[in-house]
This record gives sequence, C-alpha cells and structure tokens, in this order.
Amino acid sequence: RILQKTEANVSNFGEVIFTVPDLMTEPIMASLEFAKYFFDKKKAVFIDAREPEEFELDHIAGAINIPFDYYDEYMDVIDTLKYDDVFIIYCSGGECSLSLDLADVFFTDKAFENVFVFEGGLPAWQDAGYPTE
Repeated sequence: RILQKTEANVSNFGEVIFTVPDLMTEPIMASLEFAKYFFDKKKAVFIDAREPEEFELDHIAGAINIPFDYYDEYMDVIDTLKYDDVFIIYCSGGECSLSLDLADVFFTDKAFENVFVFEGGLPAWQDAGYPTE
C-alpha cells in the first residue's frame, strides 16, 4: 500500500511549518524533517516499534517503546495515550516494517487519528545527529 506523505508550508517569516491533516484516512509517511519539527515543538509522541533490547541500546530521545510483536502486552501504556495526540511511530528504517504494522494497529484497531510512520527510522535520525538516549 502507498501511504500519503507529509507536506510542509512556509510561514510569512520563511519558517517551514508542518501540519497534521484535518481528516486522516490512514497513517501517513513522515519525513525526517517532519519528525524533527514535531520533536522540537514537543507536539508528538514518538513510539519505537522495535524489540525492547534494541530500544535499550539506543532510541529517539523521549520515545516510548511499544514493540509491535508484543503490543498487546503494552495495553496499559497504550491506554494512557490521548486520542488527539500526534503519534510518530518508527523502527529501524529500510526493510523494517514494524512501524507500519504498529501504525496500522494504532489507526485501525485503536482508532487513534493522528498516526504517522517515520520512514527513515532510527538510522536516519542518528545519521542526522539528532538526540537519542
């Protein structure tokens, strides 16, 4: 399936602004720039869909770990999330599909509305030198 991509606008001051569509019909692919914009503005919940062991080694600063393969064991965490928050789900990028799979669960099964998949994943974030922990 082909997911939509995020779009940027430019303010009167030349600042790039990313917005969330009013009505999303599926999870949307998020670029590195989109992810960093929402990270800097503290307007998104970053979710790492990888295994806990991988998450412990390195992850986007402030991200929470909800491994796709065990997401049903993380219902207590999922239940604390707000439906109107922006969720940016990522994994290892490239051939990794865990973020796509978890995004589908969030959007379809859990009915969260603002679900994005950061397609570059942790490798793109690290390559850009952005904060990890």
